[in-house]
Amino acid sequence: MIDKAKTLDECFKELILKRGWAKNSPYDRRTASRHKKQFLEGSLPDEFKRVYLQSAGYTIVQPELWRQEL
Repeated sequence: MIDKAKTLDECFKELILKRGWAKNSPYDRRTASRHKKQFLEGSLPDEFKRVYLQSAGYTIVQPELWRQEL
């Protein structure tokens, strides 16, 4: 299952190519269009990408892991 997994940006890039890609998201078309532009410029925060992907039926295969480097 993990072998077919993609990064957050790969999935979002794939999603925005589809017609009606933001249809099930909590955002209207105008906001989604602005978010798409921000993504293409490299300035869309990951939190928004996650909302769109979850709304489109994507699931997280492996959670993010964090640790503090001292």
